[in-house]
Amino acid sequence: MQTFRYALPRIAIHWLAAFLIIFMLATGSLVLAELPNTTEKIGNLRIHMILGGLAGLLVLIRLGLGRIYPALAVAAGDRRGKAGHFIHVLLNLTILIMAMSGMFLAFQSGALDAAFFGGVLPEDFKVFTPRKIHGFLSRVAMGLIALHLLAALYHQFIVKDRLLSRMGLGPK
Repeated sequence: MQTFRYALPRIAIHWLAAFLIIFMLATGSLVLAELPNTTEKIGNLRIHMILGGLAGLLVLIRLGLGRIYPALAVAAGDRRGKAGHFIHVLLNLTILIMAMSGMFLAFQSGALDAAFFGGVLPEDFKVFTPRKIHGFLSRVAMGLIALHLLAALYHQFIVKDRLLSRMGLGPK
């Protein structure tokens, strides 16, 4: 049985980013998307912009911490390990591109001005290309997160390699 455990900074950033990203996906899809573009939406949009920027920053920090505190190397013939690495890369890329598309949308649509400087929201965000990208990638991220969760449960309960305890959930 492996005794490897991820470094505490990686664990902390992983869980903080995970909760933040899930919160952002849920509130963006269930709250922001349903609110009309009136002054009622501005406060929620401001929070979404700040937390979205933080989510992107946390992913970058996680990537940097991966250089300082590396994970176990994937064995040459380990297809599951390579698939897991590929899903992680896709998930990180998706979140980073979502953060960038959100920033482009905020600038292009005037939402940044509306949220922080008293400007006016556009009638509809869906006419902006970055919004289409942002919305599409939110669905991709949800699917990748579901795969990530299923893989973690598979490792914990089928492979029984104590993955969750290596990620800070459970005894060392």
